[in-house]
Amino acid sequence: MHSGAKMNHMEKQMVVTISDYQRLLGLMEFASLKSKDPELADRLMRGLKSAKMLFQENISAAIVTMNSRVLLSELSCGNESELTISYPHDSNSEEGRISIISPAGVALLGSQEGEVVTWRTPGGLAEFRIKKVIYQPEAAGHYYL
Repeated sequence: MHSGAKMNHMEKQMVVTISDYQRLLGLMEFASLKSKDPELADRLMRGLKSAKMLFQENISAAIVTMNSRVLLSELSCGNESELTISYPHDSNSEEGRISIISPAGVALLGSQEGEVVTWRTPGGLAEFRIKKVIYQPEAAGHYYL
């Protein structure tokens, strides 16, 4: 069945833990986040609303969840970097902890190893392959993060 609406290739179905979903939904209620970057907040909210939700112990270790650390490779140049997806109050760019309310955070959450994700950088649109989920709280049994 074709609805006529083209689905943006960047808006695939995200996979999240029920716990992350509930925390993020609570976070999205804060008006300050919406006013800071309404488009980004809306994109995250749309992704969450259509997300496939799993219990923490059932999510694959290859899925990027909140507080996951990922190894990325930029497709255009091969540069590798590590990022940790954090709640806004825990983000710290010097430590590679990016806020979920950022283009990279929204693109990475719910993605998995091997996927290519795209987000806007200061230099324009950039594509990154998720080479590895180095650390995922659920895989490590850290359900409180």
